[in-house]
This record gives sequence, C-alpha cells and structure tokens, in this order.
Amino acid sequence: MIRPKPPYQVIVDYLKEQVLTSYSPGDRIPSENELAKMFNVSRLTARKAIEKLVNERLLVRVQGIGTFVSDVSKYQENAPKYVGILIQNKFDERGWSLVAGIERTLEEFRLRAMMVDLDWTNPKQISKRIKSLLKQDVVGFIISPNDVLLSSKVFDDLMKTGFPMVFVDRSVEGLKVVTVESSNYQGGLLLGRHLRKNHDVHRAVFVTEEPLSLTSVRERYEGFRQGLKGQVEAVRLKEGLKSFEKVITMVKKDGIDAIFFCHDLLAVHGVTVLLREGLKIPEDIRIVGFDDREVAKYVYPTLTTIKQDFEALGEGAALMLVKLLKKENVPEREQVPVRLVVRGSCGCLKE
Repeated sequence: MIRPKPPYQVIVDYLKEQVLTSYSPGDRIPSENELAKMFNVSRLTARKAIEKLVNERLLVRVQGIGTFVSDVSKYQENAPKYVGILIQNKFDERGWSLVAGIERTLEEFRLRAMMVDLDWTNPKQISKRIKSLLKQDVVGFIISPNDVLLSSKVFDDLMKTGFPMVFVDRSVEGLKVVTVESSNYQGGLLLGRHLRKNHDVHRAVFVTEEPLSLTSVRERYEGFRQGLKGQVEAVRLKEGLKSFEKVITMVKKDGIDAIFFCHDLLAVHGVTVLLREGLKIPEDIRIVGFDDREVAKYVYPTLTTIKQDFEALGEGAALMLVKLLKKENVPEREQVPVRLVVRGSCGCLKE
C-alpha cells in the first residue's frame, strides 16, 4: 500500500507548482511561519521543504529579507524538465499509487512530475491552469481524463498541435492518444464468468457514474456481458446515488441476480444503500466491483473485485511519455494485466 507523502514533500510540490505557474524570478515566497500555518505543520517541516528547493536552485535565501524564486529557476541549462500530471482524486489510494509510479519512472530520465490541483467540475479553471503550465514550458502531460477536461477548448488545442500527452487508467473512444490502462475487458470477463459458473447468475446490472464513451468503462461492461452470457443492463448514475432508485427497483421487482459496480468506491456506496433497503448480500443480490482498493477488504461483506496495479499503470504512462519525447514509436494502447479477487459479496466466502 502506498503511504502518503511526508508533509515537507507536500510543501515542496506546492512550491514547485507555484514556481512554474504563478511566480516569476525574483518573487518572494511565503515565509517558513506562513507555510507552517498554511499546511498545519511545524516551522522545521516548512524549513526542510524550503532548503530542499534552495539546494535544487529553484529558490534563493536572502538573509534577513526572505526567500525568493531564483533567477535561474526556469532558465538554467541543466534544470530538470517538468511533466504536468492531471489526475482526479490524486490523494486517494488510486491517485497515490499512480503518482508514485509516475514520479519514480520520470526521475530516472531527469524529468520531474508537476502535480496540478484542479477543480474537475470547472472548465474555465482547468483551461487557465493548463495554459499557465504551457507558458512555463512543461514538456508533456500525463492525464486521467474526464468529461469536463475533454470538452475544454485548451484540451482541443493540445490535440490539434500534437502536444505530447499520455492518458493513464482510461482511454477515450475516438481520440488517438497513447493510453496505458488495465485490461478492463479481461477484468469484466473474469467477473462475468465467475458469477455464471459459480453462482448461476443470468441477469445483472452494470452500474457506472461515467459514460460508456470512456473506453475503460465500456470494455468492463462488454467483457462482463460476454463472460456472463446473460442479460446485462447498463445504468449510469448521472446524479450520483440519488438515481440509484432504478437499480433498487430492478433488484426487488425484476429478478436481478447481481450488480457489477464499475469501481470499488461506487460498490461500497451501493452496498450501504442496498443494506439500508433491507436487501441481504449475497443472499438477495450478489455484488462485484473493480480496482481492489483497501476498502474492499473491510466493507461488509468483503468485496469480490478485480485487482488493478496502479503503480504499474503510472510507471507505464511515464515510460510512454518519455518515448514520445524522444520521438520513438509507441503503441497507441498498452494494457496492464489484472486478476480476480474472490471474497464474500459474490457468495463464495462465508463471513
């Protein structure tokens, strides 16, 4: 399991992003005391972050006056180049794991990961932040795309100019972007086969928050349908769990045997709602998910799911971007293997 970054590294990443997107050479950065208050850490932690950036020549201290962005921070010939990392929910287990794989691999090629904080529901803010990065000569992007980003003009402009970018963990139908993702079809296939062969499931619902136009979502659905060889209806929760009533009705009245939630966090929410409705799992309805996040081991009943290797996805995405920057030929899609993890929610384990 990936551990959270130490507090000083969080400050380091924040200041690096500010140097690239907001500050100019000569600008004064917040003091140690100010940074300590901003991040709710000790002054020593803030000092450690500043000293690291001074050693990297991104900042310079002026005794008795303050700390400033170095004149050579953006222009020194041997300075490391930066890659913009646009990943939604980067502070959860999936996000930490992806970032760990990305950062470790980029550093081997003297590239630095620049994590960008975005409001993923705000297209104007997304465009503004990406434009700021482009002005600072970021050499490429690693992106986990969503609908809002894909509909933004700045993304459309990046596509038209052929700016180096790699999608990680999800691909998008109709977009020719190098993508590193899990074997989503195979994962869905494994779940469908397991439910059919071991639990005699013939009717199921596939529940997702995102559209089937995201290739990763559609392939999970199609693999599951092929593995189950039965009736599978896809239901998109456009309003979150508020629109889950349709699924509950299908379970209670239409004889649905199982629900495949597109990812584990959605499955955990769904299990909670189903239990509140008086439905027993797996006696009344069998549940499966996708990801194998830590929470899958602790929800009751424990969740049958597909394990993704998020660190390997991050490593692969970083390596593909390096190859693009070197003008090497790369495959349009690279897939990382997955495996079935059987627990109690499908009915295999007594808990």
